[in-house]
Order: sequence, then structure tokens, then C-alpha cells
Amino acid sequence: MMMEKQETLLINITNIQRRSEISQKLVYCIVKSSLRHLFCGSYGIDIIFCSPSHIKKLNKDYRNRNNITDILSFEIKEYDNDIFYIGEIYIAPVVAENNFLRYRHFWEKADWILRERSEGSPNIEKDDKRGFEKEIALLIIHGILHLFGYVHDEEHELDLDDEDYNKEMKDMQKLIYRDLAGLLG
Repeated sequence: MMMEKQETLLINITNIQRRSEISQKLVYCIVKSSLRHLFCGSYGIDIIFCSPSHIKKLNKDYRNRNNITDILSFEIKEYDNDIFYIGEIYIAPVVAENNFLRYRHFWEKADWILRERSEGSPNIEKDDKRGFEKEIALLIIHGILHLFGYVHDEEHELDLDDEDYNKEMKDMQKLIYRDLAGLLG
């Protein structure tokens, strides 16, 4: 009888910012679900939550852009002891929260976002927390897709309403996001 080799999942989650609370369990589930669609085998990935100033410095040092962004991903793609180390994803939660508030109309009208509305008046605080978690989920998925070679035009980066916003990347985001719908409420 042949025994199957156990997969090793090394998901390192580091929070080096203090303004936003991040659920490590939620992040772990998002990463695991996303990678299930893209990769078979043992893997390692780092997810780092940082301040806007830290991500701005990384953006300047590695992309020669002197501005704040919500996410940066860095491919590593190396094997170490039969574990495929995919890369690092840096997310600035404060920027993510601002983006959620700025693009709230996108979340509300997008057919692939499942929003739970209670009867009567909506609980704005509850909706905002869920919205923030959905934004973090989308950023993690987006970063992972970049690590696997999915790209989009820089000019479409902020225009989420644009139908031409890299269809292949958007379709994969939808697939993974729908898989997480129960987790994100």
C-alpha cells in the first residue's frame, strides 16, 4: 500500500501595523482557498500587514514609485525541503479600508459580491467591518494571482468599473471570491 505524501502549508501572517485589527484565521482561510485553485502541493507564503508609510517605502525601493498603494506582491518561487515558497504579499489595511469606503458603490452593484442586508435599517458598523474584510480578501486574492503571473494594465488598476479590466484575472478573482462567500458573509 502506497502512502500519500502530506502537503505542508506554511502561511506566515505578520502584522506590523497597529491601526487595523486583522483576523489571522480569516487570512489563513483566504490564502488556503485561493491557493487550492492555483497550486497542488506543499507551499509557503508570507502575508505582511503594514503601515502606509512602510508600503510607500517598499513601493519606492522596489518599483521606483513614490506613492502609497494598498498592496505589493513579490515573487520568490523557490523550493526548500520540498516546499514551494511562492512569495510575499504586503497589504496596508488603512489604505484597504479607505479603498473600501471609496469604492463602496462597486461592492454594492457587483454581481459577484454577496452582501447580506438585514431587514429594516442596515447595521452600518457591521456592514463596514464585513466590507473591510471583503476588501482584505480581494487584495489577498489579487496579490496571490500576481504571484502566479496574472497581470493587469496599470491604467485599469483603479478603474474597477471598466469591463476590460483584465478579464482572466477578474474571472479568477470571482471564482475564488465566490468560494469564500460563506466565510465572508
